Amino acid sequence: MGAYLEQRFKYAFTAASRSLSPFEMVTTFNGTYRTARAPPLVPLPFALDARTHSARVHVVIERASMPECSARRRRRREQRARAPTMGGTKNKSDAANADAASGDAGAGANSAKKQKVASPSGPIAQTPCARRVEAAMGAKTFKAIAWNIAGMRSFVEKHMEKLAGMIASEDPDCVCLEEHKLQASHVDAMTETLRKTFPQYKTVHFAVSTVKKGYSGVMVMCKASMVGKKGVQTSLDAMFGAKPKTEPTETKTYDGPKLLAISEGLDGGYVDEGRVLTLEYESFYVVMAYVPNSGQDLKRLDYRIDEWERDMRAHLAHLESKGKPVLYIGDLNVAHLDADIWNVGAPHIKKSAGTTPRERETFGVMLEKNAFVDAFRKFHADATGWFSFWSQRAGNRPVNKGLRLDYTLASQSLFGESELRVVDAFILDKVMGSDHAPVGMTLALPN
Repeated sequence: MGAYLEQRFKYAFTAASRSLSPFEMVTTFNGTYRTARAPPLVPLPFALDARTHSARVHVVIERASMPECSARRRRRREQRARAPTMGGTKNKSDAANADAASGDAGAGANSAKKQKVASPSGPIAQTPCARRVEAAMGAKTFKAIAWNIAGMRSFVEKHMEKLAGMIASEDPDCVCLEEHKLQASHVDAMTETLRKTFPQYKTVHFAVSTVKKGYSGVMVMCKASMVGKKGVQTSLDAMFGAKPKTEPTETKTYDGPKLLAISEGLDGGYVDEGRVLTLEYESFYVVMAYVPNSGQDLKRLDYRIDEWERDMRAHLAHLESKGKPVLYIGDLNVAHLDADIWNVGAPHIKKSAGTTPRERETFGVMLEKNAFVDAFRKFHADATGWFSFWSQRAGNRPVNKGLRLDYTLASQSLFGESELRVVDAFILDKVMGSDHAPVGMTLALPN
């Protein structure tokens, strides 16, 4: 009888009152009414529901207090907000990541009931991790940055200035944007927008999902014009099938490494979801990837571990067998170490996408068998509080309760004393615009 009422049913039947009159009075919030008296009722040891029982009863309805009702509505809103649904997250994969990052005990594998866990309270402290600028002093460098932007059209409309600011500050040679969610029909217009905004990047290449609209996809912008292996420059338009346009002459000031080729997928496969781009430079490879998320209920966990990870390891090994070291960068959708998870002791962590034991162990296997190094951990082994993903649903970024899902990996041979070596790896956690932070690394090049 209204959101502001609390109904309390009281049954008052006395022999005396029933014998006085064939009628009885029924009182409700709207008034008092006289109605035919029901036959005598036998007292029952349990309460009856007045809305369904046929007997007429004396009903007393009391108005609930406004503060009490408001509190109930507030509790219901909070319960709906905490429910592990699609609301408040950009897709199922990110909802799965959000469950791990936010601390929802029911996330991941449909745990039977929630368990209260003593997670860290208050903001998560962050140890200082200074940039290694001096390590590259006097040497030519190559810098690559990857950023999951969770939808390019919305990002360009709302946060283009964040990307422009990051590019102006870091001046990367190569920028990869992941999870752009574009279709092939969107590529031409978006490419023109990027070329006008960032004219210093001569090469632009998109990999798009063909299995689902508004899903996945990675793209890359490079300062170097793509030059074929025989030294013939490939036009930007020819790369992704756009209509021919007047191509500006390559800027003479860029003297970084030559870009020889760009390929999609893993050795000819895995192109339908647009998740991988491999860039071949003169003396090294760069693999930009957006690794499949195991999803809510871990529905893609077997696919990810038994197929994707296996074939990615084979792809990286194949590239290294050609005699060039490899950089492997992007949203790899796994939190490898305990220090990469803000609430690692929570029981739901082992059942959430990106933090299951299988995913974490498989990542370690890849590092060992492929002889790869986590560059950020190499330079900042004891760093804590450094994450690259924060749940927007839980509002975790201001208090730094996150996961490190984005990585900068490199061949072990790039960490020696040779001229070609990794000199810096970083997380740009102060750059806003997405629920992920950009990550990157810097190579010192031979003079």
